[in-house]
Amino acid sequence: MTLRNLIKSTIMGLIITFLGSSAFSADYPSKPIKLYIGYKAGGGTDTVGRVLAKIMSEELGQQVNVINKPGAGGCVAAMQVKRMKPDGYSLLMDPSSSITWARHTNSKCKVEIDHLDYVGTIAQFNFGLVSHISAPYNTIEEFVNWSKGKTVKYVLLSPGSKALMKYIAAEKGLKVNYVPAKGGADMIKLILGKQVDMSFSGGIHTRHPDKIKLIASVASYRHSAAPNIRTLKESGIDVEAGAFHFVGAPKGVPSDIMAKLEAAMKAASKHSSMKDISNKTKYPIVYNTSKDTTKIMQKQDESYRILTEKTGKM
Repeated sequence: MTLRNLIKSTIMGLIITFLGSSAFSADYPSKPIKLYIGYKAGGGTDTVGRVLAKIMSEELGQQVNVINKPGAGGCVAAMQVKRMKPDGYSLLMDPSSSITWARHTNSKCKVEIDHLDYVGTIAQFNFGLVSHISAPYNTIEEFVNWSKGKTVKYVLLSPGSKALMKYIAAEKGLKVNYVPAKGGADMIKLILGKQVDMSFSGGIHTRHPDKIKLIASVASYRHSAAPNIRTLKESGIDVEAGAFHFVGAPKGVPSDIMAKLEAAMKAASKHSSMKDISNKTKYPIVYNTSKDTTKIMQKQDESYRILTEKTGKM
């Protein structure tokens, strides 16, 4: 083959590939979509995810099927999705901390921020430090003063929750005994039974407003259910650990497909069914665009990197 013919053949191949890709994108979606969720069925993330999937099915004109893939704090699902074809038919719904936190605290979590494209966020977690309603302190400052001369009991839910308390303990000179729990339900039992003094909570505490109180928000924002309770940073402890429910996809999704997915998520954020499930689960609806979600993930990742690096040296 002459050089001229080789160049012509290469150009034609590129044109065919481009046209084929464009035609494929224009037809999207032409088959059901899989939405992987990194937690078991029945939990808060799964509950929100199933409502989101139903609304997106209506918006996209194709069924969005939920597939639960729990493990490694949500990271197993993320690791599976990142390896899939970036054609818009394999999506991930996870808490942002399943990547931004888990990858710094769990050696089995092999996902980096730029391994995925981000469609958007849909809901916000109410991450915080909580205690029994009868505890003799109402703020983190009061807790620190009360803790002097004591060994406080703190629920150990995950490496990340431990890293957070290790940071606070080092900053404030606290002595801490870590009491293991097998999840949110177990943590609630420990708090209600007054077997511990404090715990990290992803938001499940809001289901018991008459028995459990928020001591501090550990995110960069105050909780919508307790706007008078300050964040750790506002209380002079320079650390934050927030999270959002996000939808992601394998890296490289065509821009026109991403635009369709982003529009479906935006519509879902305004849907009455999403508002209803938000009231039920106590996860406030917080919609962010694809661009803004990418920035949020990068910022959170950096915050958690700093946190885990500092606590890892203690």
